[in-house]
Amino acid sequence: MRAKRAAFFVEHFPPYLGSDRTIFELGKRLPSKGYKVHYIVTQPLRYLLGRRPENWSYKKNWETGPPNVGKNISARYLLVPKILERLWIKTRILALPFTLLYFLVLSMGEIIRFKPDIVISAHATPIVGVVAAFSSRLLRKPLIMGCPDWMTAYAVQLSGGKLTDVGPIFLQTLEVFLIRLARSSFTVTHYMKRILSSLGIRKDSIKVIPNGVDSDVFSDNFNQIELKKEYGLDGRIVVLYSGHIEDWAGVAIVETLTKRMASELPEAILFFVGAGEAVDKVIALVENTGVSNQFCYGGMKPFSEMPRIIASADIALCIFPDSPVSHAASPLKLFEYMGCGKAIVATSVAGTVEALTQDAGCLMEPGNIDEICDKVLELCKDPEQRKEIGHKARDLVVHNYSWSVLSDELATLIAKTINNEKIVS
Repeated sequence: MRAKRAAFFVEHFPPYLGSDRTIFELGKRLPSKGYKVHYIVTQPLRYLLGRRPENWSYKKNWETGPPNVGKNISARYLLVPKILERLWIKTRILALPFTLLYFLVLSMGEIIRFKPDIVISAHATPIVGVVAAFSSRLLRKPLIMGCPDWMTAYAVQLSGGKLTDVGPIFLQTLEVFLIRLARSSFTVTHYMKRILSSLGIRKDSIKVIPNGVDSDVFSDNFNQIELKKEYGLDGRIVVLYSGHIEDWAGVAIVETLTKRMASELPEAILFFVGAGEAVDKVIALVENTGVSNQFCYGGMKPFSEMPRIIASADIALCIFPDSPVSHAASPLKLFEYMGCGKAIVATSVAGTVEALTQDAGCLMEPGNIDEICDKVLELCKDPEQRKEIGHKARDLVVHNYSWSVLSDELATLIAKTINNEKIVS
């Protein structure tokens, strides 16, 4: 009997930070359910626009070819030729349609060669979403469109514009159009499902598959004392902030929290790990306010090291602001913290509240820095409370949010989409 085949369109393989992590982890587990999986990887728009961190070794990774991540899993990188790279530098308005056409031709060749039963796009963005939608439509393959974030609102947040501006209206129109081209779609939160429904997407075509974690990799079995020594945190009460170091991701807490640590609990330290445009600003702020002893920047770490990083912490922060993007998102780091059994202090944005129960974490009002700092310092002084919260968080993620459990949800969605059945979520 021929194995079922699923072709995934993504921008990152392997994932970069949280980008495409969900679709990668879900797809990686499909071979155990009788599937062959092929990733078709287009260059991200932000890479082509030149908007990327200086330490992003993205192109170097691509030049070495896709890594082998498991049996019955393959991948193909789609790279723009030199002539298109030069066109992106000279005139973007011409470069985009030519790039889309080039990727479309290559993608159709991949689909014809691989012969998938289903095509799945990681998200409805101007390159990967467009290429996935049109290549699947032209070759008459059923399509599932992923909506892991509210992409239009995210773009607005990064640019500082408004959802009512001309650019965002165009992006929103494109996003909805691409989702409508799909036979079904999936998102990570019920909040985002309600947004899609309000934009005219049928509720019975949308499946909610939350983010998750490999609870065997992100576990509570590490030697925390040894890890603290390894990272130069020996004898400290470690409060971890990981991921995007951006103004929109919660870095506003740094000044208040480090000052209060210095005056109320000098043995506590704020451990920052990640990358982003606010790194230099955060470091300068700490140095200028004289609280360097309460702050440690660990830099950008590979995903493989994150279980050890998180295991070294006593408390973990997931403090997003009150914004449309924050409410729609399901932060991957939240589930990684839970897997490692950490006491989590998080803000009560919709996506976080859907996953984290109050007894498995501490949910605080978004933007209330004083309240958040109060809770962090309370936990710093109460190891038993930290332990109890961490145990409940670990138990919650193992039973509800492991990738193995969630991949069953994707397999069900694929089967229903192929059979053109209504989606119940």
